[in-house]
Amino acid sequence: MNSPTRALTLTLLTTALTTLTITPSFAAPAEQTPRPPASAGPRDDFNGDGYEDLAVGVPGAEVGGGANAGLVSVVYGSASGLRTSSKQILRQGADGVPGTPTAYGSFGVALASADLDRDGYADLVAVSRQRDPLPGEDVARGITVMWGGPKGLARGATPATALKGGAYSVATGDFDGDGRQDLTVGEDSGRLRVLHGPFGADGSPARESVTEPTEGNPDRQLIEVKSGDVDKDGVTDLVGLYSWNDDSYWSPELIFWKGTATGLAPYRHLTDHRRNQMIGHTLDVGDVNGDGFADIAVGLRSKGDLNQPDIPEGGQVTYIPGSAKGPLGARTRVFHLDSPKVPGSPKDSFGFGASVSVGDLDGDRYGDITVGVTGMTVGGREKAGSVIILRGTASGPTSADSREFHQNTKGVPGTAEKDDAFGSRTKTLDANGDGRDELVVGAPGENTSVGAVWVFGSDRSGATAKGSSVQGPKLLGLPISEGMSFGRVFTG
Repeated sequence: MNSPTRALTLTLLTTALTTLTITPSFAAPAEQTPRPPASAGPRDDFNGDGYEDLAVGVPGAEVGGGANAGLVSVVYGSASGLRTSSKQILRQGADGVPGTPTAYGSFGVALASADLDRDGYADLVAVSRQRDPLPGEDVARGITVMWGGPKGLARGATPATALKGGAYSVATGDFDGDGRQDLTVGEDSGRLRVLHGPFGADGSPARESVTEPTEGNPDRQLIEVKSGDVDKDGVTDLVGLYSWNDDSYWSPELIFWKGTATGLAPYRHLTDHRRNQMIGHTLDVGDVNGDGFADIAVGLRSKGDLNQPDIPEGGQVTYIPGSAKGPLGARTRVFHLDSPKVPGSPKDSFGFGASVSVGDLDGDRYGDITVGVTGMTVGGREKAGSVIILRGTASGPTSADSREFHQNTKGVPGTAEKDDAFGSRTKTLDANGDGRDELVVGAPGENTSVGAVWVFGSDRSGATAKGSSVQGPKLLGLPISEGMSFGRVFTG
């Protein structure tokens, strides 16, 4: 399906500028006025109109004849929600912005947002590879920052900072508590680099710091990071999943960095009540029980080769509450397809926990956990996929009154098909400003892996199929190619 302008290119390894394309249909609302800077920064509101916007990374898109060159699609929010008439395409080497799309450059392979320059507008961070990898070779990745403004994302520059080994994951937050937004970048061998704000007009940070891994392993990789104030001390903490090759399989372990006045402290492994290392493939951070401490949700889509008999074959989601002491691993709660009142059955489905996202879908001030189940069989179609919503309560998430949505749900556009992978990625955002989050669901396998994104509204009962809509490359004016997998990457 398909997808204003101070676009800053922050290539942290080699100088590579990004480019963006603005569709003529976009215009900033006349009534909007800039908002004053805030220490936390606006969340995904790139034009400062008070409505959150949706950015989708499409690293598999073909651009300028280059396979997997990548681009980013942006749809802007409004009083009526996301408006596909207010859309933007960000890509390298277009419309006079420096930079050249590179085959397998995968621009948009990871995204994050925050107000990095303290002007009251959210800025967009995109990861890209730098060149086509040789057989058996990993490649360096760079970072591009596109600045927000009254008309949206715009203008570019190249700073003179460098990464060692490239970027694999990015997250934003105030990790030293100085009221300025920072950017964390996961590098090779588990190294974490922090670019501290505020950022200058050329994209350069005020300073940089590096946190080295406590264990050395050449195959170590930080596959995902999410930020939030887990201990409620006013300084952002960081949660991540480290993965490394342990003989015959990859073992993704959950880790935690505490934010302090001097920056992120050395990480520690998170364990459960039995002192077992907690593991997963995807995660999110948000306040599920409404106590003001950010909690952690970790999805493990399958047991795979892991030698842990208590893990269900069909996957699981682990809830870890936050506290003044940090994550309380001894008070975890686990959900899976065999849990009471969770829709579906492990007999014909799997992939519960392929994605997780935390957001308040019903406006009760408790964060709900949306779980992607990519291996859900729907209408006899294997791997069609679904999402299951676990409601947040004062005691944490519950499967009571849980809801399930898929393409065969009444009121949801489309039809469930084999290998759609509906639920591969999920995201919550308040695009219409009503105080309740809406739910966005990616199905990168839709239409022979062209992909699509579904948007669900919400009411006092939570997410609803009523008025739900679907967006894809054609609708958003993107170049269409088989295997582009639109809907696989959202902002964190």
